[in-house]
Amino acid sequence: MDIQDRWEKVDQYISEKILKDPEYMDRSRQRSLEAGIPQINVSSAEGKLIHIMAGMTGAKKALEIGVLWGCGSMYIASALKEGGQLIGLERDRKNAAIALKNLQDAGLDSLVEIRIGDARDSLKKIRENGEGPFDLIFIDADKKPYAEYFSICMEISHPGTIIIVDNMVWNGKIVEKGAEDEDTNGIRSLYDHISERQDIEATVIQTVGSKGYDGFAVIRVK
Repeated sequence: MDIQDRWEKVDQYISEKILKDPEYMDRSRQRSLEAGIPQINVSSAEGKLIHIMAGMTGAKKALEIGVLWGCGSMYIASALKEGGQLIGLERDRKNAAIALKNLQDAGLDSLVEIRIGDARDSLKKIRENGEGPFDLIFIDADKKPYAEYFSICMEISHPGTIIIVDNMVWNGKIVEKGAEDEDTNGIRSLYDHISERQDIEATVIQTVGSKGYDGFAVIRVK
């Protein structure tokens, strides 16, 4: 058994023993596969963690950058306080359409508004319209603008806001000297930005599993 196979089997074991995703999640995943959407969403374990964190913080207003087929959206929306709302930003219309079907299947569509377009433009409109502050923000989109996403998210946060950023280890490429692609450098730029701020506290957790070797940041606004 090679290491990746071991990780996947452990993920499956954890999922079967503890996570026990609702049936609508399996249907949604299958719907996305049939639509040809890349399976680059969060794992069930990470999704459940985000769900738990949303519940622990009593989140009512949430923001997701990068909806894909709605996996993260369902984990977040199902944990929001009564009267809560999640705004999801997605640039691909096909992804957004499948995500909406999945949210409807899950009975969560009334809690989620998906906005289509470039996330930077959508974030600026949210800021300009005074739609914040948000209690929980999940960033899982294209990596090149990560630092820009985060900077705007800080402007629509409040003390105590939790910001979760996926793909912060990127299979270890962040420490490879020869890795100079836009995605890797985008993630490094966010590390630089985080290290310079005095108004947050942050950590990055390395993960292994069905998604390979990666990790995510958890940031609290002071």
